[in-house]
Amino acid sequence: MHAPQPTAAAGAFLAGICCFLAPAAPALDSLESSLEVLDSDLFTLSLLTLRAEQSAGSWYLDTTISRSDYELDFQPVSFDLLGQAVRIEESAHSLNLNASKQLEDNLTLKIGLGYRDGFSNYRALWLDTYFDQHFSPLEGIPGYELYHDAQVSASSLSAGLKWEYLPANGIATVTVSRIQDNVSPGYEIDFDGIRRGELVLASTSLSLVTENVLNKRMRARMALTATETSAREVRYSAELAFNTALGDRFVWRNKLGVATEKPQFDAYFFDTSLEYQISDPLALYLQARRYADTGEIENALLFTTAAPELDNDSLALGLRYTGQNWSAKLAFTHSHSDFQENNVNVDFFRNLYRDTDWLNLQLALAKRF
Repeated sequence: MHAPQPTAAAGAFLAGICCFLAPAAPALDSLESSLEVLDSDLFTLSLLTLRAEQSAGSWYLDTTISRSDYELDFQPVSFDLLGQAVRIEESAHSLNLNASKQLEDNLTLKIGLGYRDGFSNYRALWLDTYFDQHFSPLEGIPGYELYHDAQVSASSLSAGLKWEYLPANGIATVTVSRIQDNVSPGYEIDFDGIRRGELVLASTSLSLVTENVLNKRMRARMALTATETSAREVRYSAELAFNTALGDRFVWRNKLGVATEKPQFDAYFFDTSLEYQISDPLALYLQARRYADTGEIENALLFTTAAPELDNDSLALGLRYTGQNWSAKLAFTHSHSDFQENNVNVDFFRNLYRDTDWLNLQLALAKRF
């Protein structure tokens, strides 16, 4: 395994962004950096992010650059005669640019571009290692020419309109997005030789988001999304959020989400947090989250690699500082993932889909100019 290198497409994309920004001589409005570390007995992931908000003429720009570092021990199951334990270290880089321009007093145009070079999560990296160990040595088998060293990347494009239909009280946003994901495919072998899964996943999404101030103490947000992915049914999802001020020092935030996709995927989550304003700049919050689904539907790999049913519970404690020019956040999260043992097709992936606890540390620092 090797760390992915920037591709020609990535270079062209970055060059285009530079050309777009350079003539406008954008003024820097804010700069934010954050470090997030997730650690468990399965993997360690560190995410370093740098975000800048800028004004460039009539455009407002939001640029994010990030680097993800994966460290995991690939451990095959005891009855896997071809698998070998190995230490995996990989990096991924991404760039996202969101631009907005006010067309009318109550109408704003929003455009987004994104590119990622490398794996999006540790599970895809684990499975890439599994298929590499099992199929790269099979030269001479019919279908071997289908096997290749995957160059994983993704690019995205989005466009939307934000309409302030009630000044300072009601906002609606419609967004269309397209993502092309060049994935590491899955493989299987039978009497006819080697067969390969999808190389490219293309997803198109349409979303509607409304935000409303219900009264001086309550704010609500609703989001509806439909996503069509290559060779799959449409996935529908909905999310509802309520923020309520409980007196002068407490804020209660709640979020409920559901998703469904034929033939057999359903998921939901519930997120609640209570924030206490210790002083004008300092706030403490406690957050709890529950997530459950009926198992993944994954076209990037063959059906035998899809994760079984999952239940996940997490609890977070955070401290937030908001000053006139500086802001900071420190948060700790503990999470427990519980996979159901009801799919014999994933026996070779027991060490990937096993119950685990992980800890998350997040530190962020931002400055406004």
